Amino acid sequence: MTTLKTQTSTVARGFALYVGISEEDALAAGTSLSEIAAELKKTLANLIPEKASETYAALALAPVSATGRNLDITRIALREPKATNAPVAPISQEQTAAKGLVVDLTRRKLFVDGRNAQLTCKEFELFAFLIENTGQTVSRQQIANISERCGEATPNARTIDVHVRRLRSKIAGYEDVIRTSRGIGYRFDKHPDVLVEQF
Repeated sequence: MTTLKTQTSTVARGFALYVGISEEDALAAGTSLSEIAAELKKTLANLIPEKASETYAALALAPVSATGRNLDITRIALREPKATNAPVAPISQEQTAAKGLVVDLTRRKLFVDGRNAQLTCKEFELFAFLIENTGQTVSRQQIANISERCGEATPNARTIDVHVRRLRSKIAGYEDVIRTSRGIGYRFDKHPDVLVEQF
C-alpha cells in the first residue's frame, strides 16, 4: 500500500506581541495601555512607513477574579494557540520569597518571610516613600504630603506616628528597618534583610 505524503508550505504573515501589563500597572508608571499601544504603532511606522496601517491592537479583558500572571491571562483571553488554561498559583512568588522583607514596588505589596503583609495603601506608600529617600531622614510633614497617593486628605503628625506603628507591627521581627529620628521624623537605610523589587 502506498502512502501519499503531502507537504504544507507556510510563510510568516505577521506576528502577535502579547503584553502582560494591566491598566493599573500602566497608570502606576504614568501612562496608559492606549498610550503604550500608540507608541508601539509609531515605532512600527518608523521602521516600515508604508505598512503603518497594518497593525491591530486587541484589549484582553478578564474577570476581576482571574488569578495568575497578566501575560498568561492575556494570552488565554486573546486565544493564543499555545496558551494554557492550567491554573497558575497567584502566590507562587510569595511562597518562594527569601527570608526577610521583599518590597514589590510593581505590585505594591510587601512580603514578610514570604507572607503577604497585607498593607493598606497608606502603609505601603509610607514605606515606599522611606525607600525612595533611602539614607535620608524625612519629616512627618513630608510624609503627610504624599497622602494624595491614596486619594486622602493630609493627615497630622500624630496620625503619621500611628501609621508607622501599625506598619512596624505588620513587619514584626524587622521593625528596626524603620528608624526614628527623634523630634524630626523617620528614615530607612539599606538593610541586608530588605529586598526591593521594581521594573
